[in-house]
Amino acid sequence: MSSIKRTPSRPAHHANNAGTSFINPWPSASKPSWAELTKASFPFGRYEVGLHSHRKARDVKVVTPDWGITSLKKCKADKSKSIIGTWLGHAGALVEVPSLDKKEQKSLWLLIDPIFSSRAGPTQYSGVARMKQSPCQVDDLPGCDAVFISHNHYDHLDLSTIKALGQRFPEARYYVPLGIKQWMLSCGIPDKLVYELDWWQNREYSLADFHHQAVEVSDSQTIFRFTCVPAQHNSGRGPIDQGGTLWCGWVIERLLRSKDESAESQFARKGSIYHAGDTGYRRITGSESVCPAFKEIGNRFGPFDLSFVPIWRGGSLGFISYIGLRISHHDIPSALHGSPADAVAIHKDVKSRNTIGIHFGTFIGSVNESYEAVIEFGQACDEFGVGDLEDEVEGENGRAGTLDIGASLAIEIA
Repeated sequence: MSSIKRTPSRPAHHANNAGTSFINPWPSASKPSWAELTKASFPFGRYEVGLHSHRKARDVKVVTPDWGITSLKKCKADKSKSIIGTWLGHAGALVEVPSLDKKEQKSLWLLIDPIFSSRAGPTQYSGVARMKQSPCQVDDLPGCDAVFISHNHYDHLDLSTIKALGQRFPEARYYVPLGIKQWMLSCGIPDKLVYELDWWQNREYSLADFHHQAVEVSDSQTIFRFTCVPAQHNSGRGPIDQGGTLWCGWVIERLLRSKDESAESQFARKGSIYHAGDTGYRRITGSESVCPAFKEIGNRFGPFDLSFVPIWRGGSLGFISYIGLRISHHDIPSALHGSPADAVAIHKDVKSRNTIGIHFGTFIGSVNESYEAVIEFGQACDEFGVGDLEDEVEGENGRAGTLDIGASLAIEIA
């Protein structure tokens, strides 16, 4: 059988000419060699005693969301000049982008990788179970104008959640990577509301496109730009569809577009958000070959005011956690899930001002595993010279940290 020939115009991450199979096109995503695997230590072990008392440890709680009220008061920020991110657990986030207009206007609400179900799996009776409950449900959300999906794994694309969103917010738009649109349509989401993008493709909208009454200043217009960006991961909801849909991260920009076409710069950016989805960074711990996409994202779109970056693989298999064992991420391939130190490297590569660590402490795992993720993330921040989210002043390398599930972070736009 003859193989399909690569056409010159076919992107490197497309595994066929039909755009129905995808790969990670970088050496950083390749499988480790047998020599590297034999050098690795046995990955199973016991947790260190007293992790809870480590100076970097924090117990991640579930709190009722107040959608930024507490954070705005704490940092004494002007809401109209801020963006507000709320961690909903795992990779889920809700971002509020208030209007730039001086008059009180409705904010734009952007929901990313939401899952409110008790399990991440084909049904609510199968799949990995929650260790921490969801801080809210779809009916509790203050708004939802757009939903962004990074890939089709069950813990990022949940059937019950999407159906509930379609009923609660019938005019919300959905932005998905290649191959996922048909699945969204099967959930009852109208075709006109689903936008399927490849890496580096974008869409631009005004507030009016989201049925918002915009009171624009006389010389400019508020524009939102959504860009699908690369991630180093994979896809599949079963054994026969592996790599059949694309995976990605998302860049969200709020821009002021000058109505004066003679202006030197027609666009002024007034807020930028990055969500990395689910991603790896290097093929194995210690490898110097890292994914180049993040520096490219930083060079194209950075600096970001607020980022959401995964710091863990999500959670260990249930039976491993139940018997008190840990899996050392230093001794297993890491091409698809970065370590806490990798997350800090991504924070720096994309030029993030403020990064919230996600993708940990929510689904099957253990309290010790959650402590381990938080501790290593904090230690890596110290090593890289990255400040803590509690710091009042942003340093040269920005700030990073973790929140309680349901908590928010308000960031004032410079």
